[in-house]
Order: sequence, then C-alpha cells, then structure tokens
Amino acid sequence: MNKFRINRKREHLILACQGSRCSFTTLYDDILLPHDSLTTINPDETDLSAAICGIEVKSPLYINAITGGALVSESVNRQLAMLAKEFSLPMAVGSQFAGISNPQLKFTYQVVRKYNPQGVIMANLPATATLKQARAAVEMVEAQILQLYLNPAQEFIMPEGDRVAKRLLANVAEICRTVSVPVLVKEVGFGIGASQAASLAQAGVRAVDVSGTGGTNFARIEGRRNSSRWWTPLASWGLPTPLCVADVAVNGPNIEILASGGVDDGISALKCLCLGAAAVGNAGGVLWRLRNQGLAGARKYTANYLRQMQVGLALMGKRSLDDLGQVSLVITGRFKELLKQRAVNPKYYWRRGY
Repeated sequence: MNKFRINRKREHLILACQGSRCSFTTLYDDILLPHDSLTTINPDETDLSAAICGIEVKSPLYINAITGGALVSESVNRQLAMLAKEFSLPMAVGSQFAGISNPQLKFTYQVVRKYNPQGVIMANLPATATLKQARAAVEMVEAQILQLYLNPAQEFIMPEGDRVAKRLLANVAEICRTVSVPVLVKEVGFGIGASQAASLAQAGVRAVDVSGTGGTNFARIEGRRNSSRWWTPLASWGLPTPLCVADVAVNGPNIEILASGGVDDGISALKCLCLGAAAVGNAGGVLWRLRNQGLAGARKYTANYLRQMQVGLALMGKRSLDDLGQVSLVITGRFKELLKQRAVNPKYYWRRGY
C-alpha cells in the first residue's frame, strides 16, 4: 500500500466532509405520498423491520460505505460502529484494498467489528477485486454481506484511476459463486438502471444498490483533487436515485433493490421504498454530522431520520414497510416525464391500492 493511495483516501474523506454533493434536482419533490386523515395507527405502533440480502434488520436504513485505509479512518469507523450498534443499523466499511495491501491498516476496518460485535457488517471492494481479495475482505471484518462497487466515472476523472476491466461481469460472477456470503453490487453515485441490474442478476448478484445522483458526488471530489477543470461538465453526470429505483423495479429483473444517493431524510427514504426499494443507504448525511457536530449530532440525525419514517408510515395509515408496495403515489413534474422516457408508465404507481 503506497503513501499516495493513503493520501488519496484521506483526501476523499476530507472532501466528502466538506460537502461535495450533487448540485441538481434529486426528484424527491416530484413524489407525493398519500395522506390518511383517518389513520388509526400511531407512530410508535409502526414496524420498520426489513431485510437486506435475506438478513433481517430492525430498520431499512444502513450506513453506506464511507472510509478506511488511512489512519484518520479508524476514529470515523469506530464512531460509526458505535452509532450502528446503538440504532441496530447495518454498516458497510469503505474499500478494503488498503487493509489487504497493507496489514498494518487492517485495524482501521476491524474496529467496526470490535465496537459492534453482533451487528450486520458489509465488506467492501471494487468489482474488479480478485477472488482472493474478496475472501480476505469478508474475513477481515467478519462480514455477513460483500459489497462490490462500480465506479467508472470516478476512475475516468481520477488522474491515477484505473480503466475498464473487460471481464468485469465474469469476475463478479466468479466471486458470487465462490464467497460464503451474499453479494451486493453498488454504484458510487451515478446510478444503476434496469439493463445493468439484469446483467448483474444473471451473474448471481443478490441485490443492487442503485446509488444514483443526489448524494456524495465523486466526480466533484476527484475534480477538486485535480487542478485541471476539464471534468466540470461531468459534475452533473448520472441518473437520479428515484428514477433508477423505478426503472429497476418496473423494467428490471427479480433482484433486491437498495437505494442510496441523496436519501437524506426519512420521508425521502419512504418514497424510495414505495417505488420498490427494500432498504436505503446513507453515507454523506451521517458523515457530515459526525465530523462537524460530533457523535451527538450523528445520533440526533439518525434518531430523527427513523422517527420521520415512523411518522410518515402512520400518516399514510400503514403499519409496516410491507404495506408500501400498495401505496398509490402522486408523481408530477420532471420525474413524471423521465419515467415515461425510461418506459415506466407513471400509472403503475398511481393506481396501486385501488
């Protein structure tokens, strides 16, 4: 593990904390949830339990991959693990290449298992990782799920980035066949559509985190590391998370859908779940509060997020997340038009529950 890669990990963390976010619409304002003024359900009577890759969890919220591999990462991961344990949230570590290449950095990842010994932990590597590396990543944090990420846009903008692996799907398929835990494939903020989801399902992937635009923007992060400004038009590259969720849910294969990318509050989370997601990931919102407001700020943010989901469920007259598949949504504006262009008839969501 060279010093340059360690510095890059530290720069990623610093820039993410400074708020390198997507600067255009996330489409959540175009989705209206139904209000039931005759609801008989109180927020405390709702059930947020869900399942990720067949593993039962107490809520659909998970802390998405953030960091690891730099000394500063240990403190961040330790506090995230404490937060995950307190709220019973699954948690993904950042890319474990650093810990595999340099055993002296393993502790920056293993701290999550130390402080959350019974929690659901996701190992994390690029989809180009070797089978040996995949096994090592799972073992390092005693993971129940392996998260493989796709990041071509980030790599192409990064001056020292890798180029496309020609046998990427074959590599993913080999990992799926061989590792002892379910495999989840995610983007890093640019979106996965129905076509890509179909290819991944055929490769044996258990779930896809569509990770669309709206959250942490790695095009912007890599661009800020690069003195050249050629990348500027690419800062808006990608597809918004709600559009990706709907595309995969309606046009895609029978695969579990996770949503991340700008899912910054409990109501946005409910909208993604109504569109077809099974769970929602958050990285930037938690990280910003942890670094700028401390663990207390991250706790408050997480508690509010879950409370918003409970209140939203109650106001729709729904007791559990299982009921959201029949919720009739009002879809307007740009999202309505984009759905049509992705061959998704908005009436699919309008007429449910009638």
